[in-house]
Amino acid sequence: MSASAAADTTRPTSSGVLYALRRAVHPTDSVETARALVSGGSVRIALCVDCPDELDAVGRALDICRRMLAADPPELRGYEVADCRRL
Repeated sequence: MSASAAADTTRPTSSGVLYALRRAVHPTDSVETARALVSGGSVRIALCVDCPDELDAVGRALDICRRMLAADPPELRGYEVADCRRL
């Protein structure tokens, strides 16, 4: 996720990002662990999603991030998904 030019001046914290993530995760989502790193103007989220198919896992991770951003928490206002990688 990267900040756009219109991003709020409120800087997110790792704990704030994880809180927003927990609110976006549905009970049916298979997230085993999650980590967040806030550095400069970017937020990086690492999700361990349990899926037998890697394409499905990437899709689920992107859906979770989309739901998290759609909730519009103030600390993430102006951020968007910039890339997604399978680790």
